[in-house]
Amino acid sequence: MRMTRIMALAAGLILLAACSATYRSNPQMNYFHGQMASEGFIHVVRASAAEITFSVRIEFDVRQMYHLVLDGNTPVAQGWFSVVRAGNQPYLVTMKPSKGMSYEPGKTYRLCIGKQNPEEVQMTSTNYECKVEYTFVFQEKAI
Repeated sequence: MRMTRIMALAAGLILLAACSATYRSNPQMNYFHGQMASEGFIHVVRASAAEITFSVRIEFDVRQMYHLVLDGNTPVAQGWFSVVRAGNQPYLVTMKPSKGMSYEPGKTYRLCIGKQNPEEVQMTSTNYECKVEYTFVFQEKAI
């Protein structure tokens, strides 16, 4: 009887610890193609293996959007960026690859602009909607 109580208490503590731990699931996300940006609305201003700067001439109805550079369905760089534009000027986004990653010359990437962080989406789905998308082949480019 005493052993059963100890086992039940241990199982309860393990369950409590598992439920209170931070959610860290990292399922493979499907980044659905969004509206393709028309010619001239997004372009690469400068690029190196360490960072890419995009010029974006698209007007959004929010102050910030989540930007991802994707290699297939794998994020190479990501983060929140302000999309506020002054007049008719574009906004600039400089994206550095995640630790241990780099941009590779000749490789095709996608810039995906969405309204949510993929970590928020993965709590309920493995599908992420890109509101706007720009496909490009990486080439080093100085100003």
